[in-house]
Amino acid sequence: MAEDDAKEEAAVKAGAGKKMILIIIAGVLLLGGGGGAAWYFMGGTEEKPAEHDEHAKAETGHEEPGPVMELEPFLLNLADREELRFLKVSIKLELDRAEEKTDYQNKIPAIRDALLVLLSSKESQLLRTVNGKRRVREEIMTRVNGVMSKGKVANVYFTDFIIQ
Repeated sequence: MAEDDAKEEAAVKAGAGKKMILIIIAGVLLLGGGGGAAWYFMGGTEEKPAEHDEHAKAETGHEEPGPVMELEPFLLNLADREELRFLKVSIKLELDRAEEKTDYQNKIPAIRDALLVLLSSKESQLLRTVNGKRRVREEIMTRVNGVMSKGKVANVYFTDFIIQ
C-alpha cells in the first residue's frame, strides 16, 4: 500500500510538472506570437506612410512646402501725393522646389529691384486694406516668377508690414 501511494504521489508530481511545462510553453508561444504580430503591424506601417502620403498628395493636390527664403527688409517711400509715407515690409518667398534647383540666389538683386519698383508705386490707402495686401502679394508672385527662369515662387508671406 505504501508503495502504491508513493507511486501515485510520484505520478501526480510528474503530472503537475508536465502541466507546469505546458503552461510555460503556452506562455512563451503566446508572448512570442503577440510580439511577432506587434512587430509585423508596427513594421508594416513604416512602409505604408509613403504610400499613404502619395495617396494624400494625389487626393489633396498638396505637396510638401518648399523652402522659404527671406529677403532683406524693404524700407521705401510710397506713391502718396499729399503726404510723404513710408513702408517697411519683410517678405518671405516659398519656392516650389529645393533652392539648389532654382536660380533664386543669382536673381536676388533682380528680385529686390522688381519688388522695390512695384511697392514704391503703391499708395498707402491700397496697402492698408486686406484686399490690397492680397493683390500686392499676387503682384509680387507674378513679378518674382517673371524674374526667375528656374523654379517658381509658390507663396509670398509678409512677416512685417508697417506704413508710416
